[in-house]
Amino acid sequence: MAEDAVNHAAMAGGLAARSSPTKTLRLHGWRAAGAGDPELAEYGADAAELPALSESAGDTLLHPRLRCRTSQVIWAVRREMARTVEDVLARRLRVLPLDARAAAEMAPQVALLMATELGRDTAWEEQQVLNFRELALHYLFP
Repeated sequence: MAEDAVNHAAMAGGLAARSSPTKTLRLHGWRAAGAGDPELAEYGADAAELPALSESAGDTLLHPRLRCRTSQVIWAVRREMARTVEDVLARRLRVLPLDARAAAEMAPQVALLMATELGRDTAWEEQQVLNFRELALHYLFP
């Protein structure tokens, strides 16, 4: 679809047609479909690094209803520059739209993990939990 859009834009702009290099362009983390552990597929080629992080982080589940682990929070902070509980739970782990109650229950543990990684104090943790739980209310049915 993107190639189609670029081709149309080039034609509309009177530019010479040429083949798109993106068809074979491999971005960081690229991995062939079906390769490796399906539970870690979203991490692409970086998935091989998660087991080592899991081992060193004393990896545990963050919630019994979800498959999110403490190592994924640490990964998000260290490797994906996540800086808020909302960022981790809404965008990195994508649990807020799936189960807002579970996400709100996970918020204190996520805030503690993040505070440890980022060198933040308990006031930061508390504010992050408060902010996230307020947001999570909008995802709950009355």
